[in-house]
This record gives sequence, C-alpha cells and structure tokens, in this order.
Amino acid sequence: MHPVTTGRHFLAAWPAMREIIAGRPLPATSLDRLAGPDRNLALIRSSLKLIKGVAHTSHATVNDVLLTATGGGLRALLNSRGEPVEGVLRIYVPVSLHQEPRAQARGNLIGQMVVPLPIGVSNPVLRLRLIAKDTAQRKARSRPSLGMVPHRGIAGRAFLKLVARQRVNVNSADIPGPETPLYFAGSRLLEVFPMVQLIGKVSLAVGAISYAGQFNIMVVADRDAYPDVDIFVAGVQDELRALAARRSADTGQVAGAS
Repeated sequence: MHPVTTGRHFLAAWPAMREIIAGRPLPATSLDRLAGPDRNLALIRSSLKLIKGVAHTSHATVNDVLLTATGGGLRALLNSRGEPVEGVLRIYVPVSLHQEPRAQARGNLIGQMVVPLPIGVSNPVLRLRLIAKDTAQRKARSRPSLGMVPHRGIAGRAFLKLVARQRVNVNSADIPGPETPLYFAGSRLLEVFPMVQLIGKVSLAVGAISYAGQFNIMVVADRDAYPDVDIFVAGVQDELRALAARRSADTGQVAGAS
C-alpha cells in the first residue's frame, strides 16, 4: 500500500485505536491477573424476544443489553470483594467490518471496540441508556482490522505494552445465530452456547448467541481469578430480571428470565 494511503488510513482509524492504547489507565482491581490454564464455566439462559424488547424500550441494541448485564455482574462481584465500584471498567467488544449484508458476508473481518461500563451507575435502565449512547458513537468510527495491528517485533511489543496498561480484563461477544432450529442426523439441536477465549490479562469472557428464539450466554472465567464466578453470574441474572421487570412495567407485559 502507498505510504500516503497508509497514513490516511492510520489517521482515519486513530480515534478508534486510541480506545485500545491511549485511554487513561484505570485503577488496579482484583480482575487484573494473568489468565492461567484452568477455567470456570457458567451458563445463563434467556429469551431473544425478551432481550430485544428490553433493547427496543431504551433505543438500544441486543449487544447493549448484554454489556449492561455484564456491568451489573461486575458491580456485584467487586462489591462482594469489598472493592470500589465507582467509575467504569472497560470491556473488549468485537465489531464486524463487513460492508455487505449479513447473509452475504464471508469469513472473519473484525475490529475491536473498547467500551467503558459505568458500573458506578446502580440503575440498570440508566446504565443501558448510557452504554447505548456510547456504543452508537464508537461504532461510527473507522476501525482497522485486528489482522492489521502490530503483533511482532519492536512495534508489536510496544503495542502490547500500551494495551496492557489500559487494564481491560473482560472480553465479550454477541453472535447472531440461526432463527430456526437446526438438526443433525434427525435430532434437533436443543441449545447453543459460545465459548470466548481468554488471553493475557483478559481473565473473564462473556459470550452470547441467539438461536431459535433463545438468547444464551456462556461465562468463561479464569479459575484462580474468579473462584467466585457464581456471584458474577447471579449479578448478570439479577440485572436481566430488573431490565425485564422495568420493561414489563412500561408495557404491561409479563417479565421472565432465567
């Protein structure tokens, strides 16, 4: 690629890159630990119709609801550990860079957002609205593919050090799955859960997938960093119930989440 063209791409992508490497470092928490070889896993089941309804009520997306619930889980976890919950925690959020319609997109072409979760906000509805406004602004920024960021040599080492100082310890993914049931050898696939990998000091991952009306979440946690992952899971479930209850109060419908 011509140097001038490369420079233009870099300048266009700088606001997005700044999220990853040049934000103000956050205070240290007990979440800031290298991921080891052992894992704790947990499953959370919900309804896609319910999640979409919650999102619609607050002019948000399904992914915004997932991030809001994740923030509630982190707030509950840090509270139980006696750590401050004022301010924000940051989370990695993948962004598809495909320009074509979803049905025509082929292969992986993703960028990365770093989204601040305002865990200091105890009201989940207000937190959802804040997150929805923030993610809408961040999605509008030009982003490089993850395959284009430096990984090797001096530039790669410098990049990784800048990333590490931001103290982003949580990863997420929201995957749109099939709307109709799938079958294998005549047997119906009942449930699907995504597993998001841990790497470096990203010691907690929250992945969600929609499938045949379900909205299923798998929590993957480093066993040493999260021996109390059940508290995080309970916080996420409480958050989803609170959001569903608020929507029910606004629309007169019956809430439900598990």
